[in-house]
Amino acid sequence: MHLFRIATLTVTFLSLFCLSACTNSENSASGATSWSTDNQGWLLMKNEKNLEERFFAIGTWHVPGYTFTKEAHADSLDCLQNAQLFRERTSPFNMVFVTSGLEKDYMSEKIHVMNPFSPMLHAYLDRFVTLPKGDDKDYYRSQFLKSEVNNPAFVQYLDSQILTLLDKRTNDKYIFSHIDEIALGGVSKWAVPPAVGSLITQRLKEHDPDALVYVDLLGHAKGSTHLFEQRYLKTNEKMPEDPPYDLLSKEARECKLPLLGFYQAYDGTPVYQFKKGNYSYSNYDFESLKRIWYENTKIIAGDYSGNGDVFGINAFRDFYAHPVLAGLTVDALRAGLGEKVPLWLYFDGNGYAKPGNVTPEQYLVNVKCQIYTAIIHGATGILFWNDWSKIPEVFDELLPVMEELNDNLEIIKLNTVERVIEGDKHIVIKGNNKEKYIIASNTSKTDTITIEPQKGIALKLAPLETIVTNLK
Repeated sequence: MHLFRIATLTVTFLSLFCLSACTNSENSASGATSWSTDNQGWLLMKNEKNLEERFFAIGTWHVPGYTFTKEAHADSLDCLQNAQLFRERTSPFNMVFVTSGLEKDYMSEKIHVMNPFSPMLHAYLDRFVTLPKGDDKDYYRSQFLKSEVNNPAFVQYLDSQILTLLDKRTNDKYIFSHIDEIALGGVSKWAVPPAVGSLITQRLKEHDPDALVYVDLLGHAKGSTHLFEQRYLKTNEKMPEDPPYDLLSKEARECKLPLLGFYQAYDGTPVYQFKKGNYSYSNYDFESLKRIWYENTKIIAGDYSGNGDVFGINAFRDFYAHPVLAGLTVDALRAGLGEKVPLWLYFDGNGYAKPGNVTPEQYLVNVKCQIYTAIIHGATGILFWNDWSKIPEVFDELLPVMEELNDNLEIIKLNTVERVIEGDKHIVIKGNNKEKYIIASNTSKTDTITIEPQKGIALKLAPLETIVTNLK
């Protein structure tokens, strides 16, 4: 992982600035910096004094209000404005997803997150014209990949693609993001086999030994085809050649996307309900949802643990409906991955899950509660996905929330002294020998709660309220 080379712009004339700042920076492989983890799930990176310190990730996919451009001349007329706009819109973030070819030198102070692996994998699969092309093609493609793990031609393909990727990198600070929602299949309707994800990471680290890989496991934790496979293989030697539709209900088989019938929880509970060829999410009572969510996440995290170094999920609608799930998700990931693995959850940055009758300010009260609840449970980084189709009204309001989070990072990075979780009450005590701080959240949407962090101190938290304060 190449980190912490900060490119310097020498500005003499406006034309020289635009030539430097609005073109891609030079390719460089120098300045590699190693990373490690501690026993509380923190990623450790070396600072300017060459000392290891805890790194809290704050990343964004897309930057609402700023447009990435491919050609250098595309923003040459407004070079200064675009550079300033990028800096303003990303000021609270230390990581930005950047597609190869869209980099600009003024982006170099941010860690670039690269995620080319899904198109890389599907481009390989598209080579095989004999694979079925129907609505259930993803089942066949997933089963085919299991055999390809031991195929030297597949390994050679991955090596060539990874070498090309590394040769094109244009920033010395970068990490990698694996196939999006890999245990749900990413852009497909069947999970990518864990062995395939592990192979991709193994080949990447063969060529870039210090590479750091983030894995977004799921878009929700209600169920997955991977969990169906695990149940099926308990009583069968291998998966059948064709999807085992005989195990599904008549309504599921008649769905316009029949593979969705195989989206099941660890205990066989279906993710979807089917009616007249259509589908919708099954309705769960909340206690059942929490049980299913926790167990599914724990199992999948364990099964995909070889796919990377840092793990998380995204579940924007579910987190909005039940902010407590953000904390439960961290607990389940920790149970599946162990104490040392860093956990970074995705949150909604631009109102993808915002109901139309909710203001951006109201919506972000909920999102802020989700974020701090995850941190209280042990998350050591957060990422944001931003809906391209929406105006940046939510993102505009997110920026000051992130500035406040940055102001609290020195507290968040302190050692955890105590953690108390009781229903909607979430408390962590952070501190050292000199001072202690409390971070608390109330995940109830309706009830005010009272917390007593120490004798003689009682604090009231309104619905969805979060606090970070010193304990005298």
